[in-house]
Amino acid sequence: MIEILQLRLTVGVADLFLVRCVPRNFVSALLAVAFCSCHSRPSLPDTSPEAGPVRWLDHTDVIADFTERVERQHDYRFVSVFAFSRKGALGLRDTPKLQELLRRHGERHLDGTTDVITSAEQQRLLHSASDYAKKYNVLLLHYFREHPNI
Repeated sequence: MIEILQLRLTVGVADLFLVRCVPRNFVSALLAVAFCSCHSRPSLPDTSPEAGPVRWLDHTDVIADFTERVERQHDYRFVSVFAFSRKGALGLRDTPKLQELLRRHGERHLDGTTDVITSAEQQRLLHSASDYAKKYNVLLLHYFREHPNI
C-alpha cells in the first residue's frame, strides 16, 4: 500500500491501476530510481564560451549604468534578462502600473542572458544579471515616481 501511494504522488493518478499488476520489488526499485534521479545534479564545467558575454557583470556599477542610460541618454526602458518565462525577467512584481510603464517605455534585454546554462561561471553570472535587472528596475521605478511627466 505504501508503494501505491508513493507512486501516485510521483507518477500520477492514471498509473495507480498499473501497480496492482507489477511486483512489489519492481515498484520499490522504480521509486528508488525516481527519488535518486530527482536529487542528483549533473556537474557543470567551471566555465564556457557562453559566459563571456555576461562577464561585464563582474565589474559593473548599477547606479553608474542607470545614471548614464536614464539621466544622460534619456533611455527609460526597463532592463530584463532573457528567460523562457516572462515572470521574473524584470525582477519586479507584476502590477497594472508596471504593465502601463512597460507599454509606455518598453524594455531591453541584457546582452548575453539566456535560460540555457552551460557552466558554473555562467550560472553565477546569470544570477548576477537577475540581481542587476532588479536593482536597475527599482531605481527606474523610483525615478518615474520622482518624474511623473516622463
